[in-house]
Order: sequence, then C-alpha cells, then structure tokens
Amino acid sequence: MPVLPVPVERALTILNLRSDERIIALFGEHSQVVLLFLKRVSDEDTWQQLLDESAYDDASSSYTFSYCYLLLASTLEFLNLKTIGEGIIKTTGIDTQQTELLTGGEIQSFKKHLSIKALENIEEYLNADGFERLRELKLGTSRLRTNRTKATVI
Repeated sequence: MPVLPVPVERALTILNLRSDERIIALFGEHSQVVLLFLKRVSDEDTWQQLLDESAYDDASSSYTFSYCYLLLASTLEFLNLKTIGEGIIKTTGIDTQQTELLTGGEIQSFKKHLSIKALENIEEYLNADGFERLRELKLGTSRLRTNRTKATVI
C-alpha cells in the first residue's frame, strides 16, 4: 500500500481531531492539493519511492506527519468559518454561551507554523524549491523582487 495519501482516519488521529463528516469531506477534497505541494518540494527519487509499496521507513513516517500538518494548514481557514457555534475555539468564558474563535491573523500564523513544521520534518528529502520555500517561511522573504521608486524634490 502506498504511503501517500494518508487515510483520513489516520490523519484525524495524528492531528487529534474528532471524526466529523464535514472534516472528513474537507480533508478528502484538499488531499490532492497537499500531494501536489509535497511533490513540488520533494526530491524526485524520494517521491517515487514513497508512491511505491517499497517506501523506506524514515521517509514514509516523515512524509506521513508532513502530509497531515499540511492537510490541516490547507483546511484551517475552512474549519474556522465564523458561524454561530462553529470554528476553532480559542477561549471560552465562564458562561458557556461565550466563545472566541481564532482571528484571521492567528489563522495565518498557525498555517505558517504548520507549514514550517511539515517542511522541517522532511528537510533531508527537499529539493531546491522546497529549501527555498522553507527559507521564505522562516525568514519572511520571497523570491519576488519589488521595484521601489523614490521620489525626490528638484
């Protein structure tokens, strides 16, 4: 059986999430996006071995956890929809009617943390694009160059 994609039930266990039909459906829809990202940042030889049944243990366990972290990062915004009674709860008040959900900034920060954790987990199997993406996440820099125009008074 190939290592990737990780079955949704196993991903839920690894991420300590409850089994919910909506979460299962959401993870199923986003699994291909995560696989495409992992393929883009992975060394080609390692990637081929993972898709075969003969994947070696170190890479398969590293990729299993990275897949789960990236799956959660990919779906985090959708799990945190700000509707009544739903979302990722940050705090609850003494009164059970009062809850506070994660803000947009906190979601982005959490996604960044999960992505860094996932890429560091498979760091030895990354290609040049993967190392560049990890560097961008850690340092907050991008390959995109910006041209700035300075105004002067003559």
